Formats: sequence, C-alpha cells, structure tokens
Amino acid sequence: MDRVEFTVKAVLENESALLDFVDAEFARHGLPTHGEVLVAIEEIFVNIVHYAYLPKEGDITLSLTFDLDAGEVVVRLSDSGRAFNPFEREAPDLSADLMEREIGGLGIHFVKNLMDKVEYEYINNQNVVTLTKGVSKS
Repeated sequence: MDRVEFTVKAVLENESALLDFVDAEFARHGLPTHGEVLVAIEEIFVNIVHYAYLPKEGDITLSLTFDLDAGEVVVRLSDSGRAFNPFEREAPDLSADLMEREIGGLGIHFVKNLMDKVEYEYINNQNVVTLTKGVSKS
C-alpha cells in the first residue's frame, strides 16, 4: 500500500496541477490514467473552490492511497472551509424537461455513479470527501 499527498490553494488555476499529479501517480504505480477518477476529483475540487472558503481563501489537500493488492485506489480531498456534505443533496430528476430541471447537483450525481464508494465526514474542522475506485494494471 502506498499513500501520497498534494496540497494546493483552492483556486481554479490549480486544477490542472492537481490532475497532473494524479496522472503522474497513476503512471508511477503502473496504472493507466483513470478518466472516471479524474472526473470525480475535478468535480469535488471545483465544488470546494466555489463554495468552501468564499470570500476567503484556503487549501485543498488530496491524498491517494494505492492498494494494488486489494485492487483499489482511495482518493481523499480535504479542506477547512464551511462544513458541507455534497452527497446529502437529492439526486437530480433526469426525467424532467431540461428547461424545468433545478440547477446544480448533476456533477455530484456523476461522482456517485462513477465511483464505487463515496463518503463524507467532518473531522477536526475539516471536510473530508473519500472516493474509492477499483483499479487494475491491465
């Protein structure tokens, strides 16, 4: 099992650096780039940037735990912004007419469906989102 961590300021300009870090770590572990993991990380990152700290600034820490024996990667994104569980929101009504749908919630819906497991905790004044995805070297 191997765990790595990367911390950036919670600003949109840092999104590519964060995703590049994830790509590099997947490659270092002999895994192909996992688009579903990148999409989920991007969605959570953007939500933190837009909602956690405003009008102030803060950091986002991403940790990756590769457990290749168990065939999974665990992604944790943490911030010390306002407490908020993104997974409590009701799923969007995808059957409703596009013009009649409520705004928001679609990205979190994708995260829930792309990942094998999603969790939220508020620990020591930190929001911690944990995403788990099965991986293999094939």
